[in-house]
Amino acid sequence: MTVYAHDPAASVIVATWPTGDGTVAARVARVPRDWPAVHARRTAGLLTRLSELLWSAYVEGEVTEIRAFRLVEAVRIPTFPVTGPPESPEDDRERITQALGRIVSAAPGRAFADAVAREVRAEIGAVIDADLGRLTGRAAQAVTHVRIGVPAEQLALAHRLLHDDPLEARALLSAVEPTAAAIAALRWLRAAAAHVSTVVGHPVADVVALAEAIDHEDLLVARHVLKPEYGRGEPLDDTELVRDLLQEAVLAARGLFVVCPDTVAGDGPEHRMLRTVLDPAEPGPFLVDGLLRGIQGCFRVYADELTSGDTDPEPVPELRPRFTAAVRKVVRDVP
Repeated sequence: MTVYAHDPAASVIVATWPTGDGTVAARVARVPRDWPAVHARRTAGLLTRLSELLWSAYVEGEVTEIRAFRLVEAVRIPTFPVTGPPESPEDDRERITQALGRIVSAAPGRAFADAVAREVRAEIGAVIDADLGRLTGRAAQAVTHVRIGVPAEQLALAHRLLHDDPLEARALLSAVEPTAAAIAALRWLRAAAAHVSTVVGHPVADVVALAEAIDHEDLLVARHVLKPEYGRGEPLDDTELVRDLLQEAVLAARGLFVVCPDTVAGDGPEHRMLRTVLDPAEPGPFLVDGLLRGIQGCFRVYADELTSGDTDPEPVPELRPRFTAAVRKVVRDVP
């Protein structure tokens, strides 16, 4: 979501939002001279809360329920306070914009109120763009939000970026929704690990251990997803596995714990608690980054195998295109 703050030194309201590979800042409005700082901070706080509700609609697939014109008009022409508890997310959004309208209407002149109304319109527009798959500008922050759906065009874009160069596909973090990016990256990681496994003569699970030993790097995500079995049941397909991992992290971020029943022979049902291997604060980028680092780890094992102990080793840069071509072939040939 977009976070707003009052900069008292410059006397402005500023907005910041994540992009997957950093944070962008922009000036929203100049605070009127001699206007109390507490009002400016209150304005920033209300804008932040509204952004949280708007992006929540994106995550839940409810963007079409956002009444953009009504929300912007509530800032421009506020009405009396609404009483009673909110009955829907739309009620919450309208309450926030009504509160915004009342506070900015107290500012001298119209410039500040107009700027805040434009900002509300811009934030709504970003959420709508993200819902349509246009992840540019402010809508790029969609890459930090996890939602259930996997748009086909986003999945195709992720595979195209990985096909171009699986070792340098960092654009997955800033140009593709995290669920689609992770599903594609997982397939390419499996392909890379399978190919390297045949080269070094070790099981796939050992490839990650070898990569960790070479650079003393903890490849937790790659190690987890390449286990022979995920959890204690049958192996899940890539889409199910990614969704499970992300769901566990989202629930953890909300302070919830997932307890699954287990049947222990002779002892009756028992329970175990699932723990997330992702960062609950930003599970999407964490998962995608972990998968990409796993692919790079596979290449390190591949390069180490083909260069160590050789009297005339081939230069590592020349191994990259050979590795990439081999991984592309595995992705293409394996359903």
